[in-house]
Amino acid sequence: MNIKLSVIVPVYNEEKRLKGGFEHYYSYLKKQKYPWELIFVNDGSRDNTLDLLNKTAKGKTNIRIISYGQNRGKGYAIVQGIKNANGEIVLFTDLDHSVPVETVENFFPYFEKGYSVVIGSRRVKGAKIAVHQKPLREFLGRGFTAIVNFFIYWGIADATCGFKAFENKIAQKIFSKITVFDWAFDAEILYICKKNKIKIAQAPVTWSDARGSKVSLKKDIVRSMSGIFKIRLNDLQGKYSL
Repeated sequence: MNIKLSVIVPVYNEEKRLKGGFEHYYSYLKKQKYPWELIFVNDGSRDNTLDLLNKTAKGKTNIRIISYGQNRGKGYAIVQGIKNANGEIVLFTDLDHSVPVETVENFFPYFEKGYSVVIGSRRVKGAKIAVHQKPLREFLGRGFTAIVNFFIYWGIADATCGFKAFENKIAQKIFSKITVFDWAFDAEILYICKKNKIKIAQAPVTWSDARGSKVSLKKDIVRSMSGIFKIRLNDLQGKYSL
């Protein structure tokens, strides 16, 4: 039986939020009539995340756990999940479910219309922000999106929303080329799509910020700019042709 949807959730030092996040995804997916799989990727957690994840998943069907010892970054974890995904549609999202998983139902029609990639957006018509991020984080997110528009892909309203879905066959090609695993990870995805003329839809989402982010603003601002530079350099070296 073909799997329709793979949901990939990266986790790093999430022992406090794991059970709530796990239940959010599993309780929705187990009600669906189509075949699905839920993939958690443990990105080298140093706390009790992996043990708790194994205990929580025990006895439940369609749950897969990928784990490795060294923390490599959220982007790297997502790449590992996508490499192992079997669903016709692959969604990556966050444990804190700032965008509710049922939002993916609104994404399916875009694929039926011929889009290969559907990215969640907080800044297109129909989007809602129920709980805002802290002002500085929201400002920096908008700033990074502006940078992405200038250097990477003009017309993207929201580059950093962590709710993105792909046709699997396209995802395998895109994510085989990923080299940036931190804040500029999303920008590299978008650039590869642009470079190869992959059709992207920007779909409205309802967003509720969840406290407990692992982002270090000072470090990640620097990393994001170096990531943008690396993306352009990779392009000059011809690394993004699919």
